[in-house]
Amino acid sequence: MAVIIPGEKVEAIFIDRPNRFQAVVEIDGERETVHVPNTGRMDEMLFPGTPVVLERSDNPKRKHRYGLRFVNKNGHWICIYSALANRVFRDGVESGQIKWVQGSLRGEVKYGESRMDFRVDGDPPTWVEVKCVTFEENGVAMFPDAPTTRGQKHVNELMHVVQSGDRGAIVFVAFMDFVHRFTPHTAIDPALARKLRQARDQGIRIDAYRCSIDFDAIEIVDEIPVDLSGGSV
Repeated sequence: MAVIIPGEKVEAIFIDRPNRFQAVVEIDGERETVHVPNTGRMDEMLFPGTPVVLERSDNPKRKHRYGLRFVNKNGHWICIYSALANRVFRDGVESGQIKWVQGSLRGEVKYGESRMDFRVDGDPPTWVEVKCVTFEENGVAMFPDAPTTRGQKHVNELMHVVQSGDRGAIVFVAFMDFVHRFTPHTAIDPALARKLRQARDQGIRIDAYRCSIDFDAIEIVDEIPVDLSGGSV
């Protein structure tokens, strides 16, 4: 199985990113403003002249005709459509690529004043947070690519879950096919790196997976090692 990325795909050249949600690209010599479905910085791959792939939509309610979906980095394609991460995780469970999930999987479940990405039924249940990884350096997938207080909050919530008697898991889904391990991006967010080590020490499961990349579909293909040491890549 795989998560389908619908719509006509159009090749373009990246020109500029005036804000987090928009990019200017060139399509057949014409400039077009397109939607960026990822609030990360992506400074390490969005350079003027970079090949990108867009999804075209004929939906008249959309502000932009095109959405940015893939960026070419040094000859490799990275999917930057971060909203797909939860669907890709669920697909990985249903296809058997993620084998540790045994109970029924429910998405967007309320826990206290928050919502967790998933709850795996069991005694006790396991609460899961999924993170989309688009940053890579020397073949290593890294998260985040910008400081994330939201990410720190999610780790804190999972530690509270474990302290209350339930189980917790954090899953990093690398939207690329050429990485060989995962590590937190300590230089960008040292606080999150420390919290991940603390979470592991409290019994929270931390996994990372690599995806196959196709312009029309994406799916988890295998698990990659997780290194929380915080050392250099």
